Amino acid sequence: MNKRDWNKWTEEEEKIFQNALRKFGNDFEAISDLMETRSYRQVRSHYYNSKVKPMKSRSSQNSQLKLICYDYI
Repeated sequence: MNKRDWNKWTEEEEKIFQNALRKFGNDFEAISDLMETRSYRQVRSHYYNSKVKPMKSRSSQNSQLKLICYDYI
């Protein structure tokens, strides 16, 4: 198994992560203790990577909206 495959989270891991996140908040140590397949660093990284992606897409949408508004002025 190459590194790229190893880093992919399965659907089951994602379900466990989401449930643990609701239960423990961002207590990554508690979440990683619950998850047998992921370390503290992997859990923390997954949390921040999943939070950053939606923010990036929102900022690009906002910039497009600004450009549209300026075109009409």
